[in-house]
Amino acid sequence: MKELVILDLDGVIIKGQSQKHLLDYLKRKKIISLFFYTKICILFTFYKLKLIKDPEKIMKQAYIFLKGKNVGYVEKTINDFFDNYLRGFLYLDMIDIINKHKSADKELIILSNSADFIVKKVANYLNIKYYIATNFEIINDLFTGNIDGDIIYGKNKINAIKRFINEMGLTFKNSYAYADHISDRGLLEIVEQPFAINPDKLLFKEAFKKNWKVINFRK
Repeated sequence: MKELVILDLDGVIIKGQSQKHLLDYLKRKKIISLFFYTKICILFTFYKLKLIKDPEKIMKQAYIFLKGKNVGYVEKTINDFFDNYLRGFLYLDMIDIINKHKSADKELIILSNSADFIVKKVANYLNIKYYIATNFEIINDLFTGNIDGDIIYGKNKINAIKRFINEMGLTFKNSYAYADHISDRGLLEIVEQPFAINPDKLLFKEAFKKNWKVINFRK
């Protein structure tokens, strides 16, 4: 049975927040207005300051631009976003770690609250077969702008990876997890090899207290 490696996306595989990078790209391409961009950036700031605790509220606002967009158009936009923008934010150190796990024949999965079409693109680029992310509703080949199901955050993230393990016939034995945010504390607690990557202050304190490995990337 293969050992499992669980990878967060934002702050772990890429520098910063993939959804904020997408907003920057969309503003640059004039796909969204400056007013919309500023509004969502303010919401992100409130979240960082813990004035907003539920990220789903922000995601519902941030992805409303998808409403009425054709699936093919969004796919083309995301391809350009990744190839000409997001790829430059990939951590080279994390890619090295990923490749070492692949060489050891481990089963890798990206587990992220980010939009599924972003996570899919990163997973394909890194040749990672599995990913779990927040899905967005599509009806008649058009995005509605609504979230489809639960966002992959906090307890939902743990429930999602447990379902994946059961479906794949895997276990948490000798498993690894890489995460950067205190909201992933529960995930790091259930694996045998937890790694705090570029951790926020609260996760760093938790990692220090529990003797988890801490890695800060530079490249």
